[in-house]
Amino acid sequence: MKRFFPTLLLVIGITIALTACGLAKQTVGVIVNERDNYLDASQIDRISVPGDLESENIDDLWEIPKIEEIPAAKYYATNAPRPVSIVGDADPDLVRIQKLGERSWMVLRRKPDSVWPLVRQFLTHNEIDVERESPDEGVIVTKPLKVASQGAGNTLFSEIRIENPDATDEDLLIFKVEQGMRRGSSEIHLKYLNDQNAVKYVDWSMPSQQAEATAAILRQLAQFEVDEVIDEAVSRIGQEVASVPKIELIRDNLGFPSLRFNVDFERTWATILSALDRSPYGVAHKERETRLIELSIESDKLDRSQRETLGSFLVELERRARDDEPFAVQLRVNPYEQSNDIELKRSDGDELTLELAEHFLVMIQQFAS
Repeated sequence: MKRFFPTLLLVIGITIALTACGLAKQTVGVIVNERDNYLDASQIDRISVPGDLESENIDDLWEIPKIEEIPAAKYYATNAPRPVSIVGDADPDLVRIQKLGERSWMVLRRKPDSVWPLVRQFLTHNEIDVERESPDEGVIVTKPLKVASQGAGNTLFSEIRIENPDATDEDLLIFKVEQGMRRGSSEIHLKYLNDQNAVKYVDWSMPSQQAEATAAILRQLAQFEVDEVIDEAVSRIGQEVASVPKIELIRDNLGFPSLRFNVDFERTWATILSALDRSPYGVAHKERETRLIELSIESDKLDRSQRETLGSFLVELERRARDDEPFAVQLRVNPYEQSNDIELKRSDGDELTLELAEHFLVMIQQFAS
C-alpha cells in the first residue's frame, strides 16, 4: 500500500492541475477568463499575401456577413442578443407581374447580375438598340423604337400598336433593374416615353405615360423569361446594379430596431398592409393620413411557437382586454430622405422590448413582396 501511495498522490495532483487549467479557460466557474469574450471581440486585419504567391487557397469558402454594430449588446437582460433573423426564401413563382394602381413592374426570383443580361437579350431579340446604360442606377435607355415603321412580323411592336394606337417613331423605353423585396430576387421597372426629352424628368414613383403599353411589354418580357429564350448568363456590369436593398433592418444608437423601406410611401404602405394580411397578425385600425397602423393580435390565430415568442406580452394583452384597458402595437411610417422607416410602439406609451420589436419587424419583412 505504501508503495502505491506516492503514485496515487501524483495522479491526484495531475488531475487537480488539469482541472484548474480547464477552469481558468471557462467563462463561468471558479476562475473566470474574459479574454475571449466574443461580445468584446474585434476584427483583425486580413492576412496580406505576397504578390508572388497564390492567395486562392486562403480565400473564404463562404461569404462572411458584415459584422453589425449593436451598442446595446451588453445590456440584454439575461443573454447575448440573437443574430438578426434571416428573411425567408423568395416567392416560389419564377416570374410575376405586380400592380399598384396604374403602376406595374416585374418580379423575378433571380439576382440583378443575371437579370441585367435578360433585359439586354430581350432588346436584342426584338431588334431594339440601346442608347445608354448606367449600372450604378440600374438603368437602360433605348434608342427611338420607330414603332410606326415596324412591320407586322414583330409580336412586341404589334402589341405596342394595339395598346397605344398613337405610337410614333420617337417613342422609347427606359428599364430599371433593382433588388427585389425578397432575398435573391430582382425587379424590372419600365417607363414608356414619347420623346427623349422626357428622360431627364422620369419619376419612378408615378405610372408610365402609356400604362397599357408598358404592361404589354412587361408581359412579353415575362414570357421571354419563361420560354427560356435567353442564355443563362451573369453580367459583370449587372453586379453593380442597385446595391441598396429594398428592405433593411436598421438600429438606432441604443440598438433598437426599425425597418427601412427604400421605396416611395405609396408602395411602402401597400407592402406593409399586404404583408400583415398574409401574416398571423392582422390590422385592427389604420389611418393613411397619419401613416399609422395598429396590429390585431389574437391568440387563437397564433401557433405555439408564436405564442411562446410573445410570452408575457400576450398574457398582458389578454388581461388588459378583459379589464377594458386594451392597448395595441402601433406601427408608424416615418419619411426619411428618399426612404420610409417603420417604427413600432405601444399605444399606452410603454416601450416594446428589443426582441419583440424585432419579431414584429422581421415578420413584416418576411411576408413583404
